[in-house]
Amino acid sequence: MLRRNVRLVVRATAAAMVLGAFAACGGGGHAPRGPTVGVAIADTTFTPSDVTIPMGGAVQWTNTSATERHNIIPTVVGSFKKHDALLKNGESVTIAFAKAGDYAYYCSLHGSPTAGQRGIVHVTAS
Repeated sequence: MLRRNVRLVVRATAAAMVLGAFAACGGGGHAPRGPTVGVAIADTTFTPSDVTIPMGGAVQWTNTSATERHNIIPTVVGSFKKHDALLKNGESVTIAFAKAGDYAYYCSLHGSPTAGQRGIVHVTAS
């Protein structure tokens, strides 16, 4: 069962990375000007939970949980556009990041800014 779940997460992450290049961003209404990195949302984790992208790049979160729903909430209010609508299995959201910095986030159903389901996006200037 665990092996099957790992394969599903790997497949979903790979698909998110490929499809992310074609998805519209949710951050500011502009298409990403850089690469899109995929993050799988599985049960109570983000995989990977720590990603690095260049300015103008984006992150595409894809819900791979069979039964759980998730959202993407910035730890610092207003640091990037939150996605508080609940993502169902197979649904994705892509957010572009225009400024360098570290952007912490969490799922408000399964985590908090300091514990549980959370992650960070590192945006580099180069």
